[in-house]
Amino acid sequence: MRTFTLTLLVAAVLIPSVMEAQYCMLPGRTPYASQQPGITNFKLNTINRTSGNSESTSTVVVETGDSTTLVQGHTYTVSITHSQDVVNFPGTRNNIRVWIDYNGNKDYTDANETVISADFQTPGTYTGSFTVPLTAPIGTTMLRATAKMSSDAGHTIPTPCDNPQDPIGYHGEMEDYKVKIISNTAVNEVNKAYIFSVFPNPASGKITVALNEITNRPIIIDIYDVTGKLIGNLLNSTKQSASSYNFDLNNYTNNAGVYFIKVSSDNNVSYQKVLKIN
Repeated sequence: MRTFTLTLLVAAVLIPSVMEAQYCMLPGRTPYASQQPGITNFKLNTINRTSGNSESTSTVVVETGDSTTLVQGHTYTVSITHSQDVVNFPGTRNNIRVWIDYNGNKDYTDANETVISADFQTPGTYTGSFTVPLTAPIGTTMLRATAKMSSDAGHTIPTPCDNPQDPIGYHGEMEDYKVKIISNTAVNEVNKAYIFSVFPNPASGKITVALNEITNRPIIIDIYDVTGKLIGNLLNSTKQSASSYNFDLNNYTNNAGVYFIKVSSDNNVSYQKVLKIN
């Protein structure tokens, strides 16, 4: 009985540390040359980091310590300069991936967490963009970027933890960055400088977007799905000419669910959530 009780106590002490999740850190690359390909420059928002081809021999993943802030619903441009092994594989292209662990569960494999996916990229500078979902949890999380040799050299597509493992080794590099997701205050609380309403809400199709005043300024009205993807431009006018506008949601989507109406006028941007029902 004493032995059994002691075992339980030891287990109770060890379980929290064992269960605590960590981001995977891949072991070092399969060595073949000093000029293995990697990321030499990474730009995103306020991040602009320049480095050598492959910075670490002990692990594929480089923890950069760099960070930036991203806003729910905003679109960002990513620039990745990546290199090649010009001696051993001069004609090999790379596969590019960027993942963001939006839900903070440390695996990068959930829906919408692959934000950039571009295969067979000629070494040089790749530029792409992504939109942070309006529903992305607020807080600090991690972004992982990679440039990895493609099937030109017999390699499998990159995955955030090299699972399943590349049969001939991870010839490439991963870089980790911290990102802080902050609220687009217009989603949770309508910008007081430009209030509008949507009715009926819920709506089966036709809606009215009613503005608080006529300003005679340029006005844009867009609709986004729950992931932050723009699905339609409802209005784009150089001058606001009415206090309300009528639209049919069925012209932009046949699916029931949560959507966001965005009204932009000069520097004022406001959102309202609308529920579409069948």
